[in-house]
Amino acid sequence: MSILYFLIALLVLALMIFIHELGHYTAGRLLGFKILDFSIGFGPAIFQFKKKDINYALRAIPLGGACRFYGEEDDPIDAVSFNSQKAWKRLIVIFAGPFMNFVLAYVLSVLMLLCFGNRETVCYGNGDYAITVNSVVEGGPAQRSGVMPEDILLFVNGADIENAGSSFDEKTAAISKAIKEAPHEGITLTVLRGEDTIDVFVSDIYNEAENSNFLGITMGITEYCERCGLGASLKGGFGFMEKIVKTTFEAIANGFRNGFNQGDFSGPVATIAITMKMASMGGYYLLLIMILISMSLGIMNLLPILPMDGGHLLFDTIELIFGKPVPRSIQNTLSMIGFGLLILLMIYVTIGDVRGLFNGMFS
Repeated sequence: MSILYFLIALLVLALMIFIHELGHYTAGRLLGFKILDFSIGFGPAIFQFKKKDINYALRAIPLGGACRFYGEEDDPIDAVSFNSQKAWKRLIVIFAGPFMNFVLAYVLSVLMLLCFGNRETVCYGNGDYAITVNSVVEGGPAQRSGVMPEDILLFVNGADIENAGSSFDEKTAAISKAIKEAPHEGITLTVLRGEDTIDVFVSDIYNEAENSNFLGITMGITEYCERCGLGASLKGGFGFMEKIVKTTFEAIANGFRNGFNQGDFSGPVATIAITMKMASMGGYYLLLIMILISMSLGIMNLLPILPMDGGHLLFDTIELIFGKPVPRSIQNTLSMIGFGLLILLMIYVTIGDVRGLFNGMFS
């Protein structure tokens, strides 16, 4: 079964890359650019054919792709070369790649809302995930005292769970600490049940066999689902994408403020591992990860550094404003530097991905 999910993950990545390169290809064909090569993946070709002087190829490593234009890397050669075209035409062709990733993300968002509804995670007032009682052990102290599944934990013996940290792990660690340090006679849980705030005293929590306190609950995060019609899904698709963009840039800004750590960025290894996991959880989660990957690919490609699409957009915009291009030698030098930095970043995140894989981070 894991082989199936691995193949699904590869297909998802290949689809994202195909859509991106298809954007460049379609815009180029419509605006009269000469295309030399359209390929999905890197490395040796598994399958290829040539039609109307364009080489189409499926390559062995599905972690990238290319739509290569005639005269793209040189100063103007003749009237049909890429860099001989007007700057506004090049802007459209380059922007078309990321744009198609955003279009795909929107279509998938609408499809997800139509098929599965709008799922929202139950949160505390500060916006952090609310820790919910997923289940209670039959005959355990929590069940005997009246704790119920779907109770939202607010306080544990006076410890404020809402402000115990921003992550699920931080909050559950605070809960576990409060339980461990509680008197053996019992502990008071303040829970939100529906619209009511209730204090539940859980008695006889000491377990002699384990020599520690034991409540008999499992904790998790709860989602609620709101069904969406076509109109709500078409509107909600934009809202869902806006939320992803906002979250992405908040994470980047937070990284610049507090420093980036290994694991803050995901490379191909993590992306495949997470996609496999999400695919195993069902259609909703598969669509969700596809939306996230497509949006991320579009956003990252718009970063204003060469050789990313955003770097080319920046230099073509400069040419459009000032009427002459930045010298090719400068662009090539910056592209080589940018490519080197991207390789170093890829090595860095891949090391983090592999460590995370062995440490069970993606499970």
